[in-house]
Amino acid sequence: MVSPQMPGGVRDYLISGSVRRDDTDERLPGVRIQLLTAAGNVAHPFVLTNSSGEFSFGQFASGEYEIVAEHDGYQPVRIPLEVSRFDQSNLIIRLHKQPTSADPSGDAVTARELAIPQKARSAFEKGLSKADSQKDYRGAVQEFERAIKAYPEYYEAYSELGVAYVRLKDFAAAEKALRASIEMSAQKYPPPLTLLSMLLNDQNRSKEAEPLARQVVATDPNAWRGPYELSRALLGLRRLPEAEASAYAARDLKPDNPDIYLLLSEIHRHTQNPSALLQDIDTYLKLAPEGAAAPQVRNLREQLLKFMEAQSKPNSAESPKP
Repeated sequence: MVSPQMPGGVRDYLISGSVRRDDTDERLPGVRIQLLTAAGNVAHPFVLTNSSGEFSFGQFASGEYEIVAEHDGYQPVRIPLEVSRFDQSNLIIRLHKQPTSADPSGDAVTARELAIPQKARSAFEKGLSKADSQKDYRGAVQEFERAIKAYPEYYEAYSELGVAYVRLKDFAAAEKALRASIEMSAQKYPPPLTLLSMLLNDQNRSKEAEPLARQVVATDPNAWRGPYELSRALLGLRRLPEAEASAYAARDLKPDNPDIYLLLSEIHRHTQNPSALLQDIDTYLKLAPEGAAAPQVRNLREQLLKFMEAQSKPNSAESPKP
């Protein structure tokens, strides 16, 4: 008799990211984010960014979407989004403050900000506008390259250059730009570390992704994305107990993120832990009952229950006694 097999996993694509002020790069909590289909229908009810300015919609099928971001005192932003082959999990949405007749700024200006030439800053802002609002990623690449030419130590521009190349699916160029940003920032600027760890995980380069994800955890310990990507890398390396511990760390930081439970379900499928797998699935369905992956998750649940039932029955296929 062939033993019943644990059911396989589910794979759609993650849509998540963070919202920041365009002028200071400060993360913004409480921003209203909504996901729409290309036809303008609601694909997911609105969510609010957390205390770290992060948001997540869960797993979605490939296709074209639009993200709408709104926050009091800021101009609303609409960003077209294409989901295909890879997660869209490092989106950065930048909001512009609403102009006022008198807007004295109390923000501190660092010496580094003062050192950035206006020509470089202007090109950088144009690049952000072309990437975020116009979906003109080739134009954004040109602007970020102008910013870097005017200020070669502009590691934020290298990071955004990497993001633009990811959108263009030029992953070799993206990796080169992100590594340059990481080196220039002495591994202290989380965005390129996060995106490169994600990119390497997507390419099944787990051994390279692991140290980058660990650096994300060290640099930004309150962000769930670091332990999440670390868990993905450790899962790829089949270091399952460590992967499980890191996924639980991500869960503790963001317990309402359904994608973490999909990752845990993959880990528990590999460790042949059906009871934990069922708990992962039920938690995911509680958090994202109408998510694009929900039908597949429900199907996985049915397969798992059949497996567990078969495991609990006596072996009915024993050879008859002579």
